[in-house]
Amino acid sequence: MNKFRWSMFGLIAAAAIISVVITIYQNAKEYEAKYNKPNSGDIAVMDVTGHIKKDEDMEEQTSEIGGVQDETGLTQNSTQEEVMDVMHHMTHQKVIAEEKWGAVEMNSENINAVYDIVVDSDFMLKGDLLNIVSGWKEGNFDNVAQDHNYFWEYQNGTVGKATGILNTDEEAEFIDNNF
Repeated sequence: MNKFRWSMFGLIAAAAIISVVITIYQNAKEYEAKYNKPNSGDIAVMDVTGHIKKDEDMEEQTSEIGGVQDETGLTQNSTQEEVMDVMHHMTHQKVIAEEKWGAVEMNSENINAVYDIVVDSDFMLKGDLLNIVSGWKEGNFDNVAQDHNYFWEYQNGTVGKATGILNTDEEAEFIDNNF
């Protein structure tokens, strides 16, 4: 009876050790998939959901799109909706989205033009718009996908929600293809 107990104990211990090893292996794979980002020189980028975008997805993101403008077309009399539409189109240069229609070049001249209009406005969403364009004016585009989705949701978008940000090379390709 004593040998039987030790045999059962050995089997249970072995099963427990195997379970722990499998769990550690699975957790390590999940961690690696979630936190190992591609190098900045790689074409693949990670979207905001933690999924790696493939090269063919990126080609779609940087190709020529319709409705492109070099200038904002805004004046001091432009409405809040017109300004938001231009700001939305400016984000297309920097974001990953299922679909993009319309783009306004995101350069210092256009950013300053939007900033001046927003500062002098009495828009209902002046605070939000000023916060966004002030960040752009300072060269901070870390939240550009969220900025895009702010405009997209305000405009009741159904297709084309931003899921990430283009890397520097991809943005340069978008600019070459569209401006």
